[in-house]
Amino acid sequence: MPFEATFTIAWRPTWRGRPNLEDLVRERTITDAANVLLRLPATDVQTAQDTVNAMLGEPQRFRTAHYRLMHVRATLRLTAASHQILTQRREDQERVRRLRFLRDELYEHPSLLLLDRIERSTDPLAPQQVADWQRVARSVAASEKWWHPLLEQWELVGRGFTSAEMQNRALLVLHDALATLTQEATEPAEASQRTGQTHLRSAG
Repeated sequence: MPFEATFTIAWRPTWRGRPNLEDLVRERTITDAANVLLRLPATDVQTAQDTVNAMLGEPQRFRTAHYRLMHVRATLRLTAASHQILTQRREDQERVRRLRFLRDELYEHPSLLLLDRIERSTDPLAPQQVADWQRVARSVAASEKWWHPLLEQWELVGRGFTSAEMQNRALLVLHDALATLTQEATEPAEASQRTGQTHLRSAG
């Protein structure tokens, strides 16, 4: 449970009282609360506390064979470790959000990337710097559109084999097949182009 909890419980025994009744009341209350908290993310302490107290206040929980609950309430707080993990998670989420923004709004549009760099730079950008940033932006956009899906499929092919040798052989076979397919696709086009040129020369 990523929370520390303090429980305030008022109860009284019934005529069917049993030994160690106080331990039973405490154990059942803590177990019920823990089962609820396991389904909740450690991101909103107040919401988690309200959810637990709503469950603890359900009427059917107040009457048991051995005791009657008069009042029960939980007060939650994050443990030090959970607080640290939550802080790191929020920082990671913000970093991913910013990177996605940069990818979507800047690197897919070289002109916006250049404007961003010009705005950040205290000195005028040299023509070579402008060309370099344009090249970077085009490279990132091409990688997202073409190379990343291709490399994912390439990796999936290798996963189908248990040994490194078989993975390499499978990738080589795939490479040869792609090369053959590319050659077969380009040869008719080149032949058609040559035929067209021949007709033009004959007509001349």
